[in-house]
Amino acid sequence: MANEFETLKDMGIDNPHDIEKYSSRIEGDTDILKIYFHRHSGDWFQKNKKYKFKRLEKRIRVNEANEHYRDVTESSPYFLRAVAELDRLVSQEQTSKDKKELMLDELEHLEKVVSRKIEDLRRQIEEM
Repeated sequence: MANEFETLKDMGIDNPHDIEKYSSRIEGDTDILKIYFHRHSGDWFQKNKKYKFKRLEKRIRVNEANEHYRDVTESSPYFLRAVAELDRLVSQEQTSKDKKELMLDELEHLEKVVSRKIEDLRRQIEEM
């Protein structure tokens, strides 16, 4: 897909599949997004990048009768698109990790069953 993870690529992330996890927080009127990348062999520390997104300011009505308004902020659409892409990436990776762990568990169980069967057959042969 050519447009896959377009927002992350626009942010300067050349290989989005190298992302391991992310965190986000709000500081004042800014959304902070911190992206952590997989550590490669030879790396001493895990690499990460921090991005700051200015929150959008809005004025909303809180009481229609008296027409009171309150200033609020909300995340920018660009920040929300980046988080949505990160969610897709992290969930894809988690799903493949879960599948891998499940297959390894099945393999371990199969090894135990085969081992027990071999022991049982050897015992039966010895008893003949």
